[in-house]
Amino acid sequence: MTKNPSWLGLALAACLLFANGVAPVYAQETIRPEVIVPLQQAQELNKQNKHVEALARFSALDALTTANPLEVFTIERLRAVVHMAAGDSAAAGKALEKALQTERGALVDRLALMEHLVLIQYRAKNYPDAAHWAQRYFTLGGQREQFRQLQGQALYLSGQFQPAVDILQPRLAAELAAGRVPEEVDIRLLASALHQLKNMPAYVSTLETLVRYYPKPQVWAELLLRITQRKDFPAYLDIDLRRLMQHTGAVMTMADAIEHAQLAISAGYPSEARKVLELAKLSTTADGPEEGIKFNALLAEASRLKQEDDKLLPQLDAQLAKAKDGNPSVNMGLNLALGGQASRGAALIAQGIEKGGLRQPQAARLRLAYAHYLAEQKEQARDVFQMLNGNTAEALLARLWLLHLQSKS
Repeated sequence: MTKNPSWLGLALAACLLFANGVAPVYAQETIRPEVIVPLQQAQELNKQNKHVEALARFSALDALTTANPLEVFTIERLRAVVHMAAGDSAAAGKALEKALQTERGALVDRLALMEHLVLIQYRAKNYPDAAHWAQRYFTLGGQREQFRQLQGQALYLSGQFQPAVDILQPRLAAELAAGRVPEEVDIRLLASALHQLKNMPAYVSTLETLVRYYPKPQVWAELLLRITQRKDFPAYLDIDLRRLMQHTGAVMTMADAIEHAQLAISAGYPSEARKVLELAKLSTTADGPEEGIKFNALLAEASRLKQEDDKLLPQLDAQLAKAKDGNPSVNMGLNLALGGQASRGAALIAQGIEKGGLRQPQAARLRLAYAHYLAEQKEQARDVFQMLNGNTAEALLARLWLLHLQSKS
């Protein structure tokens, strides 16, 4: 956020202006002695911290009915200085608006006044006015990027979502293109504005940027929720999405864990179901006795099925050798990886992919990358994830996994 500029500089500029008598652009206008004297008195009293007395000197100036624009500019600018010194920012803001409406003073001085005015209006939560003066500032050639940020925030906070997007989106793109880490507040405001506008593709893309730099579980949960709501997301990848939810911390409740475990048991991965439930037991509590009973029954079922799988392990190699295609190797390899033998499981999945005849070859590659991830073989996982590209659902999940890997590195 922009720091408050020095009001001392504003006061000195005001003194120089009426001491010199004229502004270069408006040489035909002068500041008369009956204006200069009260201003000098107000300035001196302000230096002595006698703000009430200083403000009283403006009474004579307010009685003038023939003040020219240059005089109005000079009077109101110094009035703003005194009000700020007295702690009355609202009155200072009104004085600055009157000064700027005269369109007098050098451009550099007016831009400085606008910076002060934007800050005053923003801090007073007068967001439409803050956005208005920020726009005037940039229209006149203002360059300080902090005020572009304030402009976008003020537009959003005043409910002007599309104008806010028009400011925040290019700002974010510029930060990314320059290789800089964008500020979290900018990304969040942009995402929220896009959501208000119901621009879901841009909203999801912005959430991806947010988890790339600020990978908080709540943001991951929102992003992955949006993925589940896509009509083109295939049901066979639901469990893969759940795995990503688990590792990003997006699984928040025991109900989430129960749903994941049910999917795992249905897919033939009891080891995964038991692990998910055991982790949930450590971090969440049941939402009522019925959910607790359901949880315990599912955990017992997962444990029983895992024991049955374990009994078949000695015959595994012989069974896989008889298989006509690579599907059993992929499935058993993933089951091993989920049960704690990730390196062996990854090797089996790779063999299954090489053998071919797969029902879902892209999903098999996604699960190979996941097995490498479980084996803490991050580079191999990254390489396989990067092979999945295009517009498929598998490619989407791979891209999200890469974002997660990036945030963990």
